[in-house]
Amino acid sequence: MPRTSNSQTSLAEKPAIVFSNVTKSFTLKHNESFKEFFIAFFKREKLSSEFKAVDDLTLQVPAGQSVALMGRNGSGKSTTLKLLSGVMLPDSGWVRTRGRIAGLIEVTAGFNPNLTGRDNVFLNAAILGMTKKETEQRFQDILDFSEIGEFIDTEVKHYSSGMRARLAFAVAVHTELDVLLVDEVLSVGDAAFRKKCAERMQELRAQGKTMFVVSHSSSQVKELCERGVVLDKGRVVFDGPINEAVKFITPPVVKGHKFEIVGPIREFYDRNPSAYGKPLGPETIISENGGGLMQEFSKGIITHSFAADPSNATFGQGKSMLLTAYRQAGGPAGEWGFIAGPPFGSLKDDGARSRAFQFGVVEVTIKNGLRFIPNVITPAI
Repeated sequence: MPRTSNSQTSLAEKPAIVFSNVTKSFTLKHNESFKEFFIAFFKREKLSSEFKAVDDLTLQVPAGQSVALMGRNGSGKSTTLKLLSGVMLPDSGWVRTRGRIAGLIEVTAGFNPNLTGRDNVFLNAAILGMTKKETEQRFQDILDFSEIGEFIDTEVKHYSSGMRARLAFAVAVHTELDVLLVDEVLSVGDAAFRKKCAERMQELRAQGKTMFVVSHSSSQVKELCERGVVLDKGRVVFDGPINEAVKFITPPVVKGHKFEIVGPIREFYDRNPSAYGKPLGPETIISENGGGLMQEFSKGIITHSFAADPSNATFGQGKSMLLTAYRQAGGPAGEWGFIAGPPFGSLKDDGARSRAFQFGVVEVTIKNGLRFIPNVITPAI
């Protein structure tokens, strides 16, 4: 856990959350097996690369403030929340919290499927820092809120995913807390239960609890938060009132205006417009990796390389795990370069789904997930 202060000084007199020059990096290995590593080593190929999920983050949150952490997929939001909760440790810098902290990062984390719902309430409450006496005092409120009813003494492995989420959410929001961390978990249950969750969050806010919320829902963060912090590639690019933060991250929409799609990107787009949706901005000129063009759409991106053969220079990528990884790697300006071919292969029967980029191939398998394999450059003889 991050270091937590409980000094005699009133918590309201000091910030509840402090990030000081925090950096967190991950190593992306390009070779999975020893054989691949051995061959790559002797060919002097790049064996791994480093990617910064959080980059020199400095941030303070006063006690009692509700803050929304916002940004595109891959911007570092969830990593920041995990650093704050203590799930991860920073590579450099430090994180501090004051008072008791409870997290709604993965609501069912800590649940034992072989224990009953009742046993899991006490187990999860203990993980969140509650004593047995405190849990006993709040048990009926937790049960009523979760709407589990007579199933509370049934083993959790027999619960539906919705029942597990409701019970875990009920435990978290009934703990004695000073700081609440929330990561995209306010959509559990049906409409009536979601409304009850939102009302409970408003109650906590009215009680002066500090809230740190990650969500892609602009309407949700406007209701819950007063301040918005926008991340891009692990760095703060905006910090201010929530309405201004939402405007900052929302693609500009000008009444009566449509962003143009022209040239080779237009030709590619016209083959299947529904696959990419509406343009979110104009063409962007990329100077790196031989130069080219990129345009963002509501359902993905399209890139065009000046360095490639014109008949094989323009390709698109829809929203997916691959697109998130591509953006994290720097997009067409990064180490993968421009998209260089359509997807090929299949995940069926333990196969691989692959895609060629300017400087290598991305391979996705059920067993190993996603990995980037750089092009093999054969030295001249």
